Amino acid sequence: MEVDLQKFRRDGYLVLRNVVPPEQLDEIRLLIELMVDREKARSAAQRQPGAPPGGAWYQNAQPRLGMDSIDAQTAAVIDFCLGPTTYGVSHQLMQAPTTALTAFGALCSGLIDYGYTDWHRDASSAEQAPLSGMQLDLMENAPGYVQWNIALYEDDVFWILPGSHKQPTTEAQRRQLLLDPRSVLEGGLAVELGPGDGIVYPNLMMHWGSTYTSRLRRTIHLGYRSFGGDIFSYSHHLEWYYNDSFLQHVSAPARDFFASSAASYNGELDQIVATFGALIEGDEGAFRAHLAALHPGPRCRMVSVVLLCRIANKIVALHKPEIARLSLAERRPLLDGSPPAAYIEDLGPRFTAAQAGVLERRLAPLNNRLQEDAERVQRHYREIYAELKPAAAEPPDFESRPLRTFNSEMPADFAVDEFVHSWKE
Repeated sequence: MEVDLQKFRRDGYLVLRNVVPPEQLDEIRLLIELMVDREKARSAAQRQPGAPPGGAWYQNAQPRLGMDSIDAQTAAVIDFCLGPTTYGVSHQLMQAPTTALTAFGALCSGLIDYGYTDWHRDASSAEQAPLSGMQLDLMENAPGYVQWNIALYEDDVFWILPGSHKQPTTEAQRRQLLLDPRSVLEGGLAVELGPGDGIVYPNLMMHWGSTYTSRLRRTIHLGYRSFGGDIFSYSHHLEWYYNDSFLQHVSAPARDFFASSAASYNGELDQIVATFGALIEGDEGAFRAHLAALHPGPRCRMVSVVLLCRIANKIVALHKPEIARLSLAERRPLLDGSPPAAYIEDLGPRFTAAQAGVLERRLAPLNNRLQEDAERVQRHYREIYAELKPAAAEPPDFESRPLRTFNSEMPADFAVDEFVHSWKE
């Protein structure tokens, strides 16, 4: 399936017809329904006291399937995810040597009419990098991650704000998100998908689940990331990597694909470790070389420095005595997010507590700049919020989905050269 790269870059999305070919639609529907049946049974078996008879599945406004829903009976769905209309399109859009499937899932209807959800971007300036930096990186280089919704039945639930993959949230939009993030944003567009149709988009785009109802919905939800292209993907992890029991059921070609993806992933982790090692040693030449290997595109490398800083901060946290002495389960919520706790538990032991302390000192100037910028933006919008909602009992939550990219600008006059100078002093 050929795609229009220019349209994708301009608008931030492509709606493609017959992503599920008509002759495959019944089969894919059946596979997904078998997975739904399995999850319903598992939900009922794991029901907690006081929960409804069917358990969590029947309480959820939008129950979801994941890779852990796959068994021998349904594993053929993975071959579809690695086919020309899904993987093939994603590979074209990201223009990199290697493309990996990061996640498979399906968005399903619940039994209740939940109502409206909120507008958001699948990004966090506090956990990844300020939005404008990631947007410029995407446009100057290429997408490092794309996401899909593929409808198996008619679906108009998903809305997008065209062009918002490359544009920051406007002041008018910010005020509306502060007031009511669950209402239509001006310029918002409902994506009308017929059975088998799909939309592919970078999830930096502003989007909206609109309203969740009990109307039948079975929409496949996929993520793909690149390796070896000009960009270090802000979506680093492979969701299946630390929970890969589904691989025993997939076809031999699929197993080979996932083995190759795991090798790319491990190679990137080794490169991150080497980059941090050079930073710890204070070796400017090695640091720049490793950074260029992670982000070969010469433009926007500072975005990758910020992404690495966020990862390093969690490694530092993992080595703090008050966290290190906790069990894996106890410290998971303290480390989870983007990337998830399992990613940090993998990288963290590759450094000593002393090395983590050096990382913390090297990154302190950048962390201070990022924190100062965030506090300034949040202070400004707390004042606006007080004007918009003078009777509000609580201040706005800048880690909530609608507001977490309000701090959208990269630190001014602080590029790679300035970063290196800050830890060489």
